[in-house]
Amino acid sequence: HGVDSDPGMVRRCAELGLQAVIGDANDYLEGVQDGTLGTVFSAQVIEHLPHLELQRMLELALRKLKPGGLFIAETVNPHRISSLKTFWVDLSHQHPIFPEVALAACAIAGFQSGYVFAPTFDSFESARFQSPAYAVVATAPEDPAAN
Repeated sequence: HGVDSDPGMVRRCAELGLQAVIGDANDYLEGVQDGTLGTVFSAQVIEHLPHLELQRMLELALRKLKPGGLFIAETVNPHRISSLKTFWVDLSHQHPIFPEVALAACAIAGFQSGYVFAPTFDSFESARFQSPAYAVVATAPEDPAAN
């Protein structure tokens, strides 16, 4: 299931046989039953959210995930100078989110553990200044009472 604010992207999903609706990610998550999702994934979304909406997304994702479920958020890597320079070309960007901050925000929201990776790189340390994007992966606690 997917949600996107861009009608063209939702149409493209339908063309590919995928379920998607036009909407806001947080509003969509509000309507999902708690503890039912295996994964919440976002690509190039979190940098568009004001701080309080990002916090809300993390808290909602944690509530909606099954124990041990994953929250994955891919975003621009501000450690790469050229990515940080072009970040502000998109006027809808709110703020770059450094991977260290993304991990801390996930921990504050109550996720059990987390790590950062960059596709095609062996480790984030080798990718830190080269990869245009990174993803934070956070795991919901196995025991929901731990939240």
